Amino acid sequence: MLGDHLPTVDLAHQRQRRSGVLGRLERDGALVVLSAHGCGLTSLPARLEELTGLERLDIGGNALAALPPLPPRLRELYLDDNVVAALPPLPALRVLDANRNRLTAVPALRGVEFVYLAENRLTAVPDTRGVTYLNVSDNPLTSLGATDAALRELRAERCGLATLPDSLAALTALRELSLRGNALTALPAAVGSLRELQHLDLRGNQLDDLPEELAALPALRKLDLRWNPLRRPPPWLGALASRGCAVYA
Repeated sequence: MLGDHLPTVDLAHQRQRRSGVLGRLERDGALVVLSAHGCGLTSLPARLEELTGLERLDIGGNALAALPPLPPRLRELYLDDNVVAALPPLPALRVLDANRNRLTAVPALRGVEFVYLAENRLTAVPDTRGVTYLNVSDNPLTSLGATDAALRELRAERCGLATLPDSLAALTALRELSLRGNALTALPAAVGSLRELQHLDLRGNQLDDLPEELAALPALRKLDLRWNPLRRPPPWLGALASRGCAVYA
């Protein structure tokens, strides 16, 4: 069905990734894991959705441009390092890894725990609900419209962002925010609403001043401001350091 010309091996465990072979893992006679990483595939069979017991599909490192309908019980989908331009409707995934493809848009994501979309062609942050980890780095974003209150880690590095929206205040569960390598000249006062924020990476932007609201973030443990043209470090940076926050300026 999939890669009939490939050598087939039985995987030792669910997380195993084997390159250049077709890896299978069965449970109670049903196929639950299928791995075809780095196998030179250019297409997948249209009847892939008939693998109704499949939980994990690893098809990264191929030359796939499109995907057929996916199995209904799929929980983990790894299609990194392909040339996929669009995704079919997605089942109730737990993990989606679509790093390094050609995606210009992504279907609405509901309840996916980990979402990797770095190095695509996205101009907008996808619509998410219940997503806890989102990486949209190295996409040509026009804005950062992420307002999913469930987010705990957001990475939007090297996206050309010049401003941040006030809707940032809605990310009340956020613990890590990485905005390295953008074109930010200022931060909104809304950053003061991120009461759970522990790590804030602002390296390599154009910041010449900082809002005082940063000083009041109670959970902040690391603030990285290197490679910004700060006119003068604000006096409250010392207070942050004295309470145990690692400050790099």
